[in-house]
Amino acid sequence: MKLIFIPGLGYDQRIFKNLDLAGFTIEYLNWIEPLPSEKISAYAKRMFEQLQATEEDTTLIGHSLGGIVAQEIASIKKISKVILISSIKARKEMPFYFKIIQPLRLEKLFTKETCLKTVKYWGPTHAIQTTEEQELFKSMVGSQTNTYLQWALSALSTWQEPTIPNSTKLLQIHGTKDKTFPLRLVTNPDLVIDNGSHLLVYKQPSKISEWIVQQIKQ
Repeated sequence: MKLIFIPGLGYDQRIFKNLDLAGFTIEYLNWIEPLPSEKISAYAKRMFEQLQATEEDTTLIGHSLGGIVAQEIASIKKISKVILISSIKARKEMPFYFKIIQPLRLEKLFTKETCLKTVKYWGPTHAIQTTEEQELFKSMVGSQTNTYLQWALSALSTWQEPTIPNSTKLLQIHGTKDKTFPLRLVTNPDLVIDNGSHLLVYKQPSKISEWIVQQIKQ
């Protein structure tokens, strides 16, 4: 069984570093630069093509926007399972403040420079609390380009869930204190983590690791 991890918007594979999934073949899909006006479906296909072709059973595990990209991949590739962590499986689960970004072109106001300078103010209320967490956030986001970050926000804002084959099992893990994608909008998640924030994959990895192993072995 191969596990392919896709991080959230602006993050990289380090967001998964606390998970304990020894014994599985693990690969990571980190963000690539988008092409001009590229749709998220085309982007996801191009991103997945970075990997070597495989006939193994494959599970995609996506955090936040990575979960959305995982669903796009599963709509065109043979995937056994898609596990969403702090992500959404349908547009109706998306809060309004993301839906208005692209129509109002608000993504143009978002730059990594501003984000990095202000994280010390807004970070603590969004689970980026300790010095270590803030430094990791700065390192991950700081390695991205504004072209990618603004494209990603726009793509998220306009996303409509794709059709995934019935043969692909879709699973969802969510936290009760997620302020990015509030739990109240999420329909029937498979695992709810008490006091779990949007960064629960980094901050509460043991519960997630154990559950993922159980699901994959079924």
